[in-house]
Amino acid sequence: MRGCERMMTTCPHRRFAGGPCGGTVLPTGYCDVCGRAKNATGLPALPEDPRELGPLRLLELPEREPRPAEERLISPEGPLRISMRCSSTGCGIPFAPPYTEGPVPIKGFCPACGERYSYEPELAKGDMLRDQYKIMGPIAHGGQNWVYLAEDTHLGDVVAVKGLLNRYEQDGARLADVERRNLVAIRHPRIVQIRDFVARSDDTGEVTGGYTVMDDVGDGTLAKVVEEVRRGEFVLDIEHVAAYGCQILEALAHLHADGERVFVYGDMKPSNVVHHRDGIKVIDLGGMREQGQRQPPAHVTPDYMAPEAGTSGLITVAHDLHTVGVTLGELARWAVTEVPGLGAASFHRVVDRAVRTAPYRRFADAREMAGQLRGALREIRALRGKSDPPEPSDYFRPSTRLLGARLGTVPGIEHWLNRPRRDRYEPPVAPALDLGTPTPAEIADCLPVPRPYPGDPQSTRFEVSSGYDPGQLLEQEGEKPRSVEICLHNVRVLLRRDTREAVELAQEEVDTADSIPGPPAVRRWRLEWHRALLALRGAGLDDDPRQVAEAKARFAKVLLELPGEYAPKLALAYCAEWLGDDTAEPTAKELYEAVFARNPAHGGAALGLARLALRAGDRRAAVDVLGRVRQGTLDHTVARIASLRIRAARLPGDRDPLPAPSEVDAALAELHGLVGRRPGAGEPSLSEDEALRLSTEFHEWKLDAVHGLNDRTGSPGRGAGRLSARGLRRLSAPERELRKQLESHYRRLAERHQEPAAVHEHLVDLMHVVRPQTLI
Repeated sequence: MRGCERMMTTCPHRRFAGGPCGGTVLPTGYCDVCGRAKNATGLPALPEDPRELGPLRLLELPEREPRPAEERLISPEGPLRISMRCSSTGCGIPFAPPYTEGPVPIKGFCPACGERYSYEPELAKGDMLRDQYKIMGPIAHGGQNWVYLAEDTHLGDVVAVKGLLNRYEQDGARLADVERRNLVAIRHPRIVQIRDFVARSDDTGEVTGGYTVMDDVGDGTLAKVVEEVRRGEFVLDIEHVAAYGCQILEALAHLHADGERVFVYGDMKPSNVVHHRDGIKVIDLGGMREQGQRQPPAHVTPDYMAPEAGTSGLITVAHDLHTVGVTLGELARWAVTEVPGLGAASFHRVVDRAVRTAPYRRFADAREMAGQLRGALREIRALRGKSDPPEPSDYFRPSTRLLGARLGTVPGIEHWLNRPRRDRYEPPVAPALDLGTPTPAEIADCLPVPRPYPGDPQSTRFEVSSGYDPGQLLEQEGEKPRSVEICLHNVRVLLRRDTREAVELAQEEVDTADSIPGPPAVRRWRLEWHRALLALRGAGLDDDPRQVAEAKARFAKVLLELPGEYAPKLALAYCAEWLGDDTAEPTAKELYEAVFARNPAHGGAALGLARLALRAGDRRAAVDVLGRVRQGTLDHTVARIASLRIRAARLPGDRDPLPAPSEVDAALAELHGLVGRRPGAGEPSLSEDEALRLSTEFHEWKLDAVHGLNDRTGSPGRGAGRLSARGLRRLSAPERELRKQLESHYRRLAERHQEPAAVHEHLVDLMHVVRPQTLI
C-alpha cells in the first residue's frame, strides 16, 4: 500500500474553469478527477495576470474563418442521428418498437399505413438547381433538413442549400413555405441571410417542397467550439460566452420586435449558432414561428425548451429566453471563469433568471436580458483590471449625494467646540478619525434612485421638461389610470422627512402601489427596493439592526432581478458593512470592489473599501484605494482629502492607531500644496480657512504621536498618564516646537471666530491648554 501511495502524485493539469485540477494521479497513470494521463498534453496554460484572460476589448470575439468547403462534405451513406417517422400527417408513427424491430432502413414504406418515406439525401454531387446552383454534396442534417453545399455559378461563390430530411413528408410544402416566408421577412446581420428559394414539384406538377438557398457561414457552431475546448485546441473564456449571449439576444430581439409580427425562434442551442469570423450567425430558422402559431408544430429540443412549451405546445418569447439561458449555462461549463472577487457570479445570476420555471419571472424580453448580461460582462472585465468606457444604467439614476463623505470632508468649527474641556496636564490625545460610516437613514436617502418604468401611465411627469420637482408630493390625477411611479416618488419624498408619521405614510404608498394592476416583471424589483428603503428608515428611528437585515434581504431580491446592475450591489455592501459580514453571502469588501472596479469614479464604493481597510488596521490599503478614484470627478476631491486625513490621523481601535510624525509632515506638505490651486487642475483646491482647519487637525494628531513617542522612550521628568509641572518644563524640543505651532493654529482659529463669544472663548482655552510651559 505504501508503494502505491508513493506512486500517486497531484494531477499537473488544469480544470476547464482555470484553476488546477486538484485530482490525484492513480498508479494507472490517470487522474481520478479529470481522467487525463499524467504525461498527456494538457489544456493550454493560462496567463497569471487576470487582465490577459479573455479578449482585449468589450464584446470582442476571436477571428474564425470557415473551413474550406471540401473539408466539410460528409458521406451521404453515413449513419443518421435522428428518429424517423411516417411521412403521412394522419399516421406519423415513429419507426420504433412496437411498430418496427431491429435497424430501420433509411428509405421504404411505413409498416402501419404503407406511406413511402426516404431519409436519403435528395441531392447528389453535380446536381443543378434552376441551372444556377451546382451541388457539391451534403454537409449536415438536423431534425428536419438536409444541408448541402453548392456553387453559385452566377456569382461564383459557395452557398448553403437546405432541403427536407424526408423528401416524402406530406407537410413538406407547408413547412418549406413557412420557412421561406419567415426568412424573407427577417433580415439581420446576426441571422443567416436567405438568398433564394427553389420550389420542388412532383410528377404531376404539384409543389411538394423546396430548397432554401442561404449564405454559407461555415460549420463552426458553438457545439463544435465546445468540442475544440474539450480537445484543448481552444480556450473558451467566460467573456466569450457572454459576448456570444449578447449577440444571440441581439438577433432574437430583432425577431421578437419585427414590426407588427412577433416571431419566436423556438430551437436555440449551441448547434444552431455559428461562430463566423468575428461574430455569430443564428442558423436553422426552420422552427421559427409567429407567436401564437400552433401549426405546423414547432420543432424544439427537449433539453433546452422551457417547461411550459411541453404542455402548451406553444413557443413564446419567454421560451426563447429560457433556451438562451440553457445554452449559455452549457457553454459556461467549459469556459475559464477565473475572476477576482465576486468573479462570474453576476453572469450565473443572469442565466438563473432566464431559466426560471415560471415564464413571468424570467426577463421581460431579449433586450432586457442582453442589457443585464452586458452589465455582468462589464463587471467581469472590471474585476480583471480591464478598463471600458462607462455606460449609464437603464434602471437607476446616480445619487447626487455621496455616502460616507464625512471621511473626506474638512471639519467644521464644531469639531473643536463639541469636545469636553481639559486642563494642560492631561496627555494631548487627539480625537480618533471619524470613519464616516453611513447611518441606515443616510443609506436610504443617498442610494441611486430607480428610473420610472416607461410603461407607467404617468411616466412623462417625471421628465425634467415637465417641471418635475423631486421634493414635492404628487397626487394621482383624477380619472386617469393610477400610477405606481407616483406612489414610489411619494415614498422617497416622505422618507426624507425622517419622522415616524412620514414612514407610516410611506408604507401606505407602497401598499397602494402594490395594489395597482400592472406587469409584475417590471414592478417587482421596484417595490422591493422601496420596501428596503422603508426598513432602513425604520432602523434609523428604532435603532433596530433587524430592520437593516430586512433591507438587506430585500436588496438581495433586487439583485436577483437585476444581476447586471451595480446599484443593488452597492446597497447590499452598505448593509453588510453595517451588520457585519455573513460568510454565506458576498462580503461588503467583495461588493464594494465589484462596484468600484466597474466605476472608478464612484467615491462611495472607494470610501467603503477604505473604511473596511481602516477597521482592519491597514492604513496603507485605505490610502491606496482612495488614490484610485478617477481624477477630474467630484468624488475625487472627497477621496483626496480623506486620503490626507487618513495618513495623518489617529485611527479608531488599538491596532497601530498613530502614524509616524514624518508621515504627518508629508501629509501637511501636500495639504499646503492644495491651497489656492487653479480649478480644473485635477486636484482639489482648498481655501485658506479650509487649509487652516485641516492643518490644525493634522498638528493635533502629530502632537499626539510625538508625545506618545516620548512616553515610550522614557524622556527625563516624564511618566505615564498626567503630566507634572516639571514634565511640562522639560518637554523635548520637537514636542515644545509642535505645541507652539498648534497654539498658533488655535489662535488663528479664534481670530476668525470672534462671535459668538462662547466659541471664541473655547478656542482660546484650547490655545492655553496646549501652550508649552515656560521656565519663568
